[in-house]
Amino acid sequence: MKYFGTVSSFDTGNGHGEIKPETGGDLLRFERNAFSWGNNAVPTVGQRLSYDVGTNPQRQPCALNLQTI
Repeated sequence: MKYFGTVSSFDTGNGHGEIKPETGGDLLRFERNAFSWGNNAVPTVGQRLSYDVGTNPQRQPCALNLQTI
C-alpha cells in the first residue's frame, strides 16, 4: 500500500531523513538507499513523496521505496 508524506528533514552527511505522513502520526525515518530515483538525488524539505512502510534492522517503522510525485 502506498502512503504519502512530506520530507521534514534530510541530512546529506549521514544519508538519513524523516518524512511526515499525510495521515498524521509519528515521523518515519528513511535512508538514502530507500530512494527509487537513485542515491545521488537529494530530497528537499517540504517535498511530497509516496512511500511504503517497512521496518528497519532495529524493528522500528521506516519509509521505503520513496518516489517523487
